[in-house]
Amino acid sequence: MTQNNKKHTQDKWGLKFDPMLLIRDVAKRWFLIVLVVLIVGMAAYMYASISYRPVYKTSITYVTYTRDSGVTVYLNISSANTVASVFEELLNSSLLRKTIMEESGIAAFSGTIQAQVVPSTNLLTVTVSGSDPREVFLMAQALVDHHETVTYQVVDNVSLEMLRGPTVPVAPSNGANALDLAKKAAFLAAAAMIVVLGYLSFVRDTVRSGREAQEKLDCGYLGEIPHEKKYKTFKAMLRRKKTAFLVTNPVASFRYVEMMRKLASRVEYHMHGKKVVMVTSHLENEGKSTVAVNLALSMARKHERVLLIDCDLRKPACYKIMEQNRLHNGLCDVLSGKISVNQGLIRDKKSGLYMLLESKPSRITEKYLGGENMQLLLQWARENFDMVILDLPPLAMVSDAESMKELADCSLLVVRQSKAKTADLNKAIAMLSDGRATLLGCVLNDVYSSGLVSGSYGYGYGYRYGKYGHYGKYGHYGHYNQYLADDNND
Repeated sequence: MTQNNKKHTQDKWGLKFDPMLLIRDVAKRWFLIVLVVLIVGMAAYMYASISYRPVYKTSITYVTYTRDSGVTVYLNISSANTVASVFEELLNSSLLRKTIMEESGIAAFSGTIQAQVVPSTNLLTVTVSGSDPREVFLMAQALVDHHETVTYQVVDNVSLEMLRGPTVPVAPSNGANALDLAKKAAFLAAAAMIVVLGYLSFVRDTVRSGREAQEKLDCGYLGEIPHEKKYKTFKAMLRRKKTAFLVTNPVASFRYVEMMRKLASRVEYHMHGKKVVMVTSHLENEGKSTVAVNLALSMARKHERVLLIDCDLRKPACYKIMEQNRLHNGLCDVLSGKISVNQGLIRDKKSGLYMLLESKPSRITEKYLGGENMQLLLQWARENFDMVILDLPPLAMVSDAESMKELADCSLLVVRQSKAKTADLNKAIAMLSDGRATLLGCVLNDVYSSGLVSGSYGYGYGYRYGKYGHYGKYGHYGHYNQYLADDNND
């Protein structure tokens, strides 16, 4: 299929986002589906077990014939049908049942007695069923002993000859189907949950494609970074060893490196000669640290002096991404005056990127980021570097990024596909736009695509480091959260 035909088909379908997203969103919540299946399955099993009432059956087979030896087979069959049509009604009548019960010594019988003719024969089958196998057998035996009384009540010239007598039922005829019922209920519950989750994913107002980013968000759109597997090999998956997809990593695909190069070029173009750009996101786990690191590495290929500063002091991650696990001195030491800038500065030998990182989480970020020393550090960075990339915490979690927007020159918003609500993203965009730093736009990160939607393409990666990103411990505070609260109250 040619590109034009493919695009025409996609436009004809009118798909604004990839339907595989629904499958992915449902699959991500597999634990919820499993939980509902277990609850419904166990409830159905318990209900079936509690409400189960065993039914025991035994049957008697009679041959019906008329006493007149000159009758035909047809008349014998007709007599059988006549007996069957009235026999059951008489047997279940209170008078005859009482008589049989008295003769058999049974005090009470709550079961049923049914008579049925075997098709195209003069065989009559009488079935006795009930909850007590002993009573069922005694009742059937009483019928054998006193069936002539019933026969004469029907028609006096018809005789019943027993072909097969009753047996003691040893197992219920309606086997316990609790497990089968539980399986069916679990299957229906799973199907219902999949439909519900798929519907909720469909109606949830998030950004799911580059087209939606351009239509829904009140800022420029700089491109998208599609998803790529976290584990490159089966061995790595077994060891749970994730690979950092950096532009300097040999396993990084050409698509990924090329996309980061394009993103770096677009960011630099929109900066118009400015130097300091802060990278942030609205929510945690949107990949803003990885984007910041790779943006700095991509710029380091073009410029001689590029500086990356990890300003996410509450949950620093850049040192993990850059594999600087033996970091002793960090940004907090520089800002507190314990060491000089040159002592805290690290240079990556492979890329030539300069870094000011931090490995120890800090709770007093206002002391460092909002102090005079940060202003002096950025002033020094502007004088000594061609580009400066700042990695900031998520906007919705803390107010660090909001305070830093007055110190940086530009800002970049990282938006992960199908994560944050569009309304919240636009509030974050409004907050970033209202400050000294110019909002360059947004980049759509971790994009899943099957190619069904025109315009949904890109160069990709997808990566998260360990347990980084649990900003819930920070608490919901800061000016940005107050901004959201005021807006909601309006």
